[in-house]
Amino acid sequence: MADFKIRKTKVIAGIEGKMMLIHSNSVKCGKTTVGSQMPKPLYLRLEQGANAIDGMDYVALENWADLKKLSKWLTSKRPQKMEIDGKEVEDVLSNIYTTIIFDTFDVAIRWCTKYVCQQYGVNRLKDGNDGFGLWAEYANEWFDVINPILNAGYFIYGISHSEIRKIKDGRTGQEVEKFAPKGDKRTIDLVIETVDFIGYVKSNGVDDNGKVVPSSIYFAETDEYLAGSRFEYMPSEIKVFSAENIQNAIKEAVMKKEQETGNKAITFTEKKESEKRVQKSYEELIEEATKYGRMAWKNNSEEAQEILDRNLFAGAKITDATKKQIPQLEMIVFELKELVGE
Repeated sequence: MADFKIRKTKVIAGIEGKMMLIHSNSVKCGKTTVGSQMPKPLYLRLEQGANAIDGMDYVALENWADLKKLSKWLTSKRPQKMEIDGKEVEDVLSNIYTTIIFDTFDVAIRWCTKYVCQQYGVNRLKDGNDGFGLWAEYANEWFDVINPILNAGYFIYGISHSEIRKIKDGRTGQEVEKFAPKGDKRTIDLVIETVDFIGYVKSNGVDDNGKVVPSSIYFAETDEYLAGSRFEYMPSEIKVFSAENIQNAIKEAVMKKEQETGNKAITFTEKKESEKRVQKSYEELIEEATKYGRMAWKNNSEEAQEILDRNLFAGAKITDATKKQIPQLEMIVFELKELVGE
């Protein structure tokens, strides 16, 4: 167990590293506009939702392959060469952008479905695997592309349309119909389960003079819509839906938690630094596995071989592990050390 450290959880100050999914059955209620006013935004345009917004950096995406490439680009820790507003720039993307606006998740879900169908040569997901369906392949494809972006340290501002879905009521256990983020449950539910905030945006129409009244956003679930927050002090309602009001609400929720626990909030960078693990190279792991393998073979050759069989293949030798099998080598070292009592 020396490979692991037990730490105390700490609340992260600010919006970095947090994830928000907003949805609405209203149109033109300010969802994209509010996202554009968040700190240092990069807009991922999956549909035309920013035509009235001027001066925001964006990437125009057309299909799932674009999103797959973008996922690697956004999550790379190496400097990337890019052109921003006609100028050549080379930097790590997370140094340039704080907010990633995802507009919309339901379009990404359709793209993912089409990509997997094309990959396996079928028209519908349920037609794949000789009629057993491609549901696992579909969910894995979504997870492998979207999850790295969600966990890269940006403030994720995800946008989704709403649809009526059957949702299990946490109080009664009964399924009830309410507005929820649109999409196939195998994919959108992965986002719903991951995010820190689910906000439902309601249009407030116009006033007596015909002027548009700012929308409101809600962070507590009702019989009408799905919403919620991991932060107990997040207000259930923000009457004026704006970037400033959302940031202030998050800041206040974190501050109240600090006061309650007496623990000072940390930055996302400090959190990552505290969790950083030393990644051993392939060569180091081969050397370590060989060392403990020799020790294990003296008295427990059968069990030692079982470790290799389980993590690689039947009859494998340590040197059969490839450079793409770092996780398997780490597990081999761990199990061999345990076998010899270290």
